[in-house]
Amino acid sequence: MSKLLRVSLLLASIGGALTFAAVARAAQTPITISMASPPAAPRIQPPLVIGATPSAPFLYTIPATGHSPLTYSATGMPSGLTVESSSGTISGTAPAAGSYPIRVTVTNGTGRATATLTLMSGTMLRPTPPLGWNSYDSYGASITQDEVVQQAQALKTTLQPFGWNTVVIDYRWYDPEDTLDGNGRYLPSISKYPSATGTNGLKTVADQVHALGLGFGIHIMRGIPRKAVTANSAIANSAYHATEAANTNDTCPWDQHMWGVNGSAAGQAWYDALFAHYAQWGIDFVKIDDMLNNKTKAYHRAEADAIRKSVDKSGRAIVVSFSPGADDPSWLPSSVADLNAGADMWRVVDDFWDYKAITNLAGVFTAAGTWQASSGLVQGHWPDTDMLPLGYLGPRCEWHASGETTFTHNDQVTIVSLWSILPSPLIFGGNLQSLTTDATTGPWTIALLTNEEVLAINQDAFGTHAKRIVQQGTAEVWARDLSGNRKAVALFNRSTQDAMISVSFAQLGVSGRPAVRDVWNRADANGMTTGISVNVPYGAALLYTLSPPSATGSDGSGGTDGAGGTGGGGATGVDGTGVGGGAGGGHGGQAGGKPGTGATADGGDGTAGGSGTAGMTGGAGSMQTAGSSSAAGAPSIGSDSSSGCGCDVGARHARGTFPAVFLVGVVQLVWWRGRRRRAPAPGCLRTRGRPGDRDAAGSERRKFSKVSLRE
Repeated sequence: MSKLLRVSLLLASIGGALTFAAVARAAQTPITISMASPPAAPRIQPPLVIGATPSAPFLYTIPATGHSPLTYSATGMPSGLTVESSSGTISGTAPAAGSYPIRVTVTNGTGRATATLTLMSGTMLRPTPPLGWNSYDSYGASITQDEVVQQAQALKTTLQPFGWNTVVIDYRWYDPEDTLDGNGRYLPSISKYPSATGTNGLKTVADQVHALGLGFGIHIMRGIPRKAVTANSAIANSAYHATEAANTNDTCPWDQHMWGVNGSAAGQAWYDALFAHYAQWGIDFVKIDDMLNNKTKAYHRAEADAIRKSVDKSGRAIVVSFSPGADDPSWLPSSVADLNAGADMWRVVDDFWDYKAITNLAGVFTAAGTWQASSGLVQGHWPDTDMLPLGYLGPRCEWHASGETTFTHNDQVTIVSLWSILPSPLIFGGNLQSLTTDATTGPWTIALLTNEEVLAINQDAFGTHAKRIVQQGTAEVWARDLSGNRKAVALFNRSTQDAMISVSFAQLGVSGRPAVRDVWNRADANGMTTGISVNVPYGAALLYTLSPPSATGSDGSGGTDGAGGTGGGGATGVDGTGVGGGAGGGHGGQAGGKPGTGATADGGDGTAGGSGTAGMTGGAGSMQTAGSSSAAGAPSIGSDSSSGCGCDVGARHARGTFPAVFLVGVVQLVWWRGRRRRAPAPGCLRTRGRPGDRDAAGSERRKFSKVSLRE
């Protein structure tokens, strides 16, 4: 009898408690994800809660999929805003502080979708993490005006329908000329941005991007240009000069363009003039580098506070992003209260790359683990795990030779799963045009970045931050509370072998038997009665949502994504398409589902809905935070993701889980007995796979052949 067969028989004899040991020696598995395209019928995608600054210019394009042409309409629009019927772009001036439910409808030749878009005008600019594209990973400092517009056009057609809506030019857009205006502020390079003549700056580029219904951003360095200090330039709209604002003892470790800015009135005047300048250009997003100094472990709080004041004075809604993150993440969380006050997002890692990264994927997990322990994280302020170096990185990648990302598919699913559940901003760094022109990386990358159920987790309106439920060896389980009394759960296997990872519903703070959804494959995961127990390929992740059990209604045509099963109309009259929704059923949004008891089958008004049974959010449903979500007697999914103890790595059964030490001991005993009878054939301990695959550090490793979901 072979050694492997003896192990298998022993495993079977003890009820599968040693599944981890057996799977560790099984063939390895490449991760699979749904490659399905959106259906022809319209679907309104998240986010469905958006922020605005009162009285500031407003621009937002409703994300929606479906066969073109799509026609958009809206009711309940605040005064000062209008929607363009052919593009779905809402523009105008943001209303006074308050919450504004806007009824949005999208139609085409095959159907219609309706949802409530909640506009929150006030101090929270990004109630869900920003989604967009940054030029650095593919172009370094070399991107030109034409290339920016080309990438923006590609974003509009490929990713904007799924909510990706901002284009950011990264560093040194003023090189090589390094020209200053009369008040010491950098002007764009004329050789790269030919429209930047006179005082025009990047306004023409911003206008071109805005015309596509997208936001536009830039990267800047903290401080004041050294050239301005040498010239002692006058600071615009003030009586101060550059030498009065500069701190020449404060330098950036890696860039020689700038001096720090002191905390004087002159320093505040400098930042006031700078952000007034950017507001005139039409900037919507500013990534500010050297805010979190890795060498000195210093957060430049005084300058952060000055920047916040200047942005608020500018009259424009500008997302503030601080960079880079710390090599050692332990020192920064103590500043979380000030980061919440000053920034919409801030980096928690140094530069993350697919090759010779300053922070590799293991470092991201370390930083995420540090930040999830912080009690100060709040909605609207997002720890940022850096850009996504995925797809094709080029044509002028500065970090390594241009080409396909070196991350394996397993790595990429791990990355997007972690970024989504935390949740982190999702800022894509690959070449957007290659998504439709590169047959090698394009289809996979599009499927990775446009899975509407994954994005719905990242963009959930509840705005919570995830907790790591357990870290046991190389296995981690993370959970995040979602709107509608649901949870997202991610299982990560960071080892070099397949592993069975199990977590009970009780450990997740869930009572009863919820409906389990495999979001990467957009399929219900049936048969999981007491918890999630799955074979997770090494280097990969699996991502699930848990919902009240009656939420698994038959597929329907209603809502933005067929959201809601046979659910009630929602206690606050939510539109019947989102959490607590009524219209349609399941996640698919296909014809044939039952209408909810509180809404029409097409996702119509649910204001008069009764309690009904629990409505489930569709894969990309309207995600409202209000409305009923479970019927009487339905299990309750706990609101605190951190509750519950650690998970078991190994198959969990009703009779309990065997201790890991016992598992190892039994396998070692069988292995020792086999060695006494027959020496193993050469290589019999090696897992099978394909050579040439590489991990985050670039070293060779093996891949898997199949994912197994088992309970």
